[in-house]
Amino acid sequence: MPRAPGNAAGSAVVSPEEAAARGRKFVMSVLLGVVVVVGGGALLWSRFHKTPEDRAMAARDSLRAIAAGPARPDTTTFARADDLSPIRHARALRGSLLGILGGRGNLMGFTEGPVDTLAAERAEQRRAKAYVAFAKRWHDRLDAVTKNGSDFRYAPGVQFGPQMETVTNQLQAALSVMRDMVRRDAVKPLRERRSDAKAAAGYLNAAGTVLTNLPR
Repeated sequence: MPRAPGNAAGSAVVSPEEAAARGRKFVMSVLLGVVVVVGGGALLWSRFHKTPEDRAMAARDSLRAIAAGPARPDTTTFARADDLSPIRHARALRGSLLGILGGRGNLMGFTEGPVDTLAAERAEQRRAKAYVAFAKRWHDRLDAVTKNGSDFRYAPGVQFGPQMETVTNQLQAALSVMRDMVRRDAVKPLRERRSDAKAAAGYLNAAGTVLTNLPR
């Protein structure tokens, strides 16, 4: 009797598991191809459809990066966990800034506008010279109280780290406002001076609230 026909020469039987694996591989290849096509299309679209504002911002960022030069090493130093001097120094700086801010009454009396010590009118000259002298004293005092710095942070993970991070940010914000409040070349509008004084006092009060709960 003739034998039953078998598989053709060289053919192999594919198990269900292998067929499933091949199917999964095919599906993954298709998905990868779709991702590549979509991603490439999105990249091309973004390159050729940027707004003028996007291009201007990219140009500014590039120029800033060039001007900044190579990255500088991090030289930030933190206080030790057992060192309470940052807390004490922060309290001292806050007190000094409150004292300086307390003398803002004279600032509020100046008439807004540019400062011209060579003005033709003598009254304007006197006003300008008085303001220049006031501004110099103001900034000299700010420089004096911050000569040892205004960063009172502890190393990450230290007990007082989060609190002193907050205090440092608040004191530096108050400093920034107080420096801008008294400009050297012009007297800001009275409304802005009052707003600046209120903001600086708010930062200092917030720092004081945090410092109240820290060791002395």
